[in-house]
Amino acid sequence: MISRSIFAAILLFIAYELFLRVTTIQWDTSQNDKSANIISIQDYIYSYSRKQLREDTVIVGTSVSRKLITEALGKGYINLAFNAWSNFDGLELVKINGKKPSCLLIETNYAKNQILQPEISKSLDPISYYPGEIFRSLQLRNQPAGLLVGWGKNLMKTRIDKLKEKKRENVDLYKFSLQMNKEIMMLPIPDSILVKRFTVLKSLIDGFKKESVGIIFYEVPVARELGETTSLLQVRSYYHTYFPPGEYKYIPMPVTENYIFSDGVHLSAKSALEYTLYLKSELNK
Repeated sequence: MISRSIFAAILLFIAYELFLRVTTIQWDTSQNDKSANIISIQDYIYSYSRKQLREDTVIVGTSVSRKLITEALGKGYINLAFNAWSNFDGLELVKINGKKPSCLLIETNYAKNQILQPEISKSLDPISYYPGEIFRSLQLRNQPAGLLVGWGKNLMKTRIDKLKEKKRENVDLYKFSLQMNKEIMMLPIPDSILVKRFTVLKSLIDGFKKESVGIIFYEVPVARELGETTSLLQVRSYYHTYFPPGEYKYIPMPVTENYIFSDGVHLSAKSALEYTLYLKSELNK
């Protein structure tokens, strides 16, 4: 016989599962960058059907693209940009998952390491995938601790946003972050590494192109002091070499330089919205 405690646990699990199926959680339930990435992976593989994705545009990139206000682009856009990872991870996830979108919107700011993140492999492993597909309560975004943290963050959103703005007003801190990023971005990337990375990217992207997936490249603005750094110029040149502008569509950089950054590379919330709306206008041309 099932003990009372086990029976009670089963009933609680069923009740929580039913709650999740009749409730739409609007707030962000991630607790750190890693959990935010995993939630994005699981949302992509569980929440979109093959038919729906055929009409959607998937954004792949790094943390600078994660700042985009995806809702402002309108319906049919899915943000698969990952914190501390690269556009390679997003492209690999789309490829391995097997459900192809109508278009890929690919960030070109960086060409980072191309070692598939274990969180992606694990999420697609049958042992993890099928239980999460059957039971919403097993998906990371629906874990009780995350729901509580997300509820608290949502409740204090206005205050958190003001604190972020206040932090940005610290000129010395901003200059320090800017200088740190500049030192990193001024370091050249060996051509042997870039050739290897872009060979992989070209293989991936050409594979999507053969399957009639649209390809659009875009570059998120950075602070003026970082715009001509060595690595950024290298990466930009390699993209244009491997994916010539005459054969692929590139969103032009906006003329304005009035964007505000938290550290020189990540747009503030207000500027992220401004750039997203610019991106939308270019995509709709």
